[in-house]
Amino acid sequence: LKLLLRVGLFSFTFHVSVCVQLPLLAIGEKDLTCYPNRLVQEKVILEVSSKQMSTRIKVLKADADYQQFMQVYEKDQVVLVRGFQESSPVKLAALRGIYAKHKSLVLRSFFVEQPPPTPAPPPAPAASARKPNQKKSFIGKNFGCNCEEGSASARCPLKHEAQRQQQESPPQIAERILGSARAPEGTWYTSFVLQRNRALFNRFMKQLPFVVPPFLEKGQDGQEFEPKHSEAAWIFFGRNDSSKPLGGRADHTDDIEHSGTWHIQLHGTKVWTLHPTVELCRQNRSWKAKDEVQVRCKPGDVLCINTRLWWHRTHIPGKTELCMSVARDMYLDGTEPETPDFTNVRGHYATKVFQKDAVVFTEDDAPDLELPRSRNSNCGLRDMCGQLIVIAKRRITPGEWFSISESEYEDDEPRQKRSRKS
Repeated sequence: LKLLLRVGLFSFTFHVSVCVQLPLLAIGEKDLTCYPNRLVQEKVILEVSSKQMSTRIKVLKADADYQQFMQVYEKDQVVLVRGFQESSPVKLAALRGIYAKHKSLVLRSFFVEQPPPTPAPPPAPAASARKPNQKKSFIGKNFGCNCEEGSASARCPLKHEAQRQQQESPPQIAERILGSARAPEGTWYTSFVLQRNRALFNRFMKQLPFVVPPFLEKGQDGQEFEPKHSEAAWIFFGRNDSSKPLGGRADHTDDIEHSGTWHIQLHGTKVWTLHPTVELCRQNRSWKAKDEVQVRCKPGDVLCINTRLWWHRTHIPGKTELCMSVARDMYLDGTEPETPDFTNVRGHYATKVFQKDAVVFTEDDAPDLELPRSRNSNCGLRDMCGQLIVIAKRRITPGEWFSISESEYEDDEPRQKRSRKS
């Protein structure tokens, strides 16, 4: 492996059949730390790049208990547990049933990571000639392209996204996927949160292999606090008929106050790409900021991860007819979860770095765009020559959602932690 990397092979995939005691293969290390009586024998797919020489994600078997889970999770803030029931009755038909009876509940949090293909829009009329004193759009300058007002350059991510969302709204996409007997073919990736209806939530969770993973059930040895879980289920589902990976949101972290989230993979495969945050690297010196690891979740796998301490993104591999997973927030310190009320706001996230005071976009670039409001906003509104513009109040990194303050004049409010918005 080292020889191949030295001769310049930047990235490759190999299959190896191993019999190893946890953790799983630690790339770049000479030996393996062993956990007694937790022998894992399986065919492991490792995707390795030159940045991954010190990465390791530990894997436990389904019969692991709370103490064994916490021994790993407290240190790494991520662990993969394998070996649970691989088949599940929860498929698109079950989600369609929920949508048919509780449409407003689904639409309240329905989010489109990647929309299904839509008919090609009619060709845009030719742009009128530029007036001599007309200024170029600020968005073109910031995104590194020369977009003019009325253009449809695919190189301008924000304008391209705004035009796409104007073509088909999330409720229309939800109706196409969940409101019909047959989901659209092609590629699409969506989610919603099952919440605010305890009876419906309980009926849905009982269809899963478990309501709570066995290693997080209460009453086990070593529990200083009784683990709690939110009464909300995050349901992610998509399809990828192409041969290329279908990605979701760009690299990001979540502003959360709980201990993390467990995700059970029900159908298909989902690949997570993880990078440790600076905070995690300070807590656990074995992780380096340059580390990158891919976790391939298959049916029956449970990934537990603190998404505040891990930069993460996901994709659905090519030729996947149905990818579905369900997630639930966990509170390992015994905190009583608040009543969930998640909504998916229509907005945009950064696809590049914006330095402080940079113009993100102007009123003319996206006149119908409504940004979410937040006490910890990263954008502000300014007036420039009679035109409303949105500027970065601080450095904005790729993957961050654009937001403005709850009052456009309250730009200097103290930072307050807020719950994740899906």
